Amino acid sequence: MCFVVSLQSCICKMSCFMLTNVNITLLTWFLGVYVAQAVRLAPPQPPAWPATFSVNFHEEQHISFLPVSSNVGAWYYDFGNKRARFDHLQGQRDNFCQGRGLKLKDTRGDCHLLFNNTDMFVHYPRERQCCWACGAVEGCTVLKPTWLLWYQTEDGSPCCYSERIIYWPHSVHNITFNLSSYKLDPIPASVFDVPDYCNVICPKPWRPPPPVMEGEQ
Repeated sequence: MCFVVSLQSCICKMSCFMLTNVNITLLTWFLGVYVAQAVRLAPPQPPAWPATFSVNFHEEQHISFLPVSSNVGAWYYDFGNKRARFDHLQGQRDNFCQGRGLKLKDTRGDCHLLFNNTDMFVHYPRERQCCWACGAVEGCTVLKPTWLLWYQTEDGSPCCYSERIIYWPHSVHNITFNLSSYKLDPIPASVFDVPDYCNVICPKPWRPPPPVMEGEQ
């Protein structure tokens, strides 16, 4: 079992690890923040993600200890076929989902991020709104299995993820994975289907943030 013990830490009862002093990376952008700090535990060399897996999670974001969002979601990952889907469900404040310029009744409604080998699409299924958000030039492709930035249990199951912006206003982002939902089974291809109506560029496509320069933290 994994549990959040404070607003700035997510610790498993079993052996876990994270990378240290992570600068801006594509994964931290996906998870909604720009800079992460964490403490490396054991083992010293993290293994790669499985080529295929799915897992449910609960995520929370805080700014200076004030709650910003709390929602559930799911990851579907199929690297062999170069496809993935990251679901951020009702209540989300995901930075890929937000701000794309779609005319939505509820900007915090269910949002699916759909990835293939060249593109990422933002999809609000309840409102049948979808658009192309970014492509390979912006780094919006399926993450490689070596992009492992989560805590995990001794058997390799994802446990939790915790990160924070190290400069003001010190945003904190915690994800706690539901270990009972973690599966390595093949995922139906339909899970990754991009809707037919997802055929336009987002009014405000996603662009990577500028790099954090030395001394700007």
